[in-house]
Amino acid sequence: MLSFALGAKTGAAGQQMTQVVDLTNKGSAACAMKGFPGVDLVGVANGQLNYSWSLARSSSRYVQVTLQPGGTAHFNLTYLPYASGDGIKFTVVKLVLTPPNTFTQAQVTWSQIVLLQDGATHPGTFIGPVAAGA
Repeated sequence: MLSFALGAKTGAAGQQMTQVVDLTNKGSAACAMKGFPGVDLVGVANGQLNYSWSLARSSSRYVQVTLQPGGTAHFNLTYLPYASGDGIKFTVVKLVLTPPNTFTQAQVTWSQIVLLQDGATHPGTFIGPVAAGA
């Protein structure tokens, strides 16, 4: 069983930001992950409540990560904050997370206002692969 928590947030105001999401093994046995988690941003956009945006994956390479009981891994969620006049405002209220190679989802509260680019070929908001450590 995995638990999810928000880690550090980095970046300068008005520029692309990075939110770390930590995954901790709460089970009694080791578990292995390889690849990218599924991440949906859910919030208000285009006048719709519960608007959902499934994020694209970065082009980063990934390796298998093995978590011992109590061990932590992470992934980066890189995003473009919304600025007035930039385009469509997306008020995010939560992340819906699916670990690699599973169908079990978890939700984490995340209050951010991002630039909605769900139709872009190369959006400025995307996720990286699971990596070892917090």
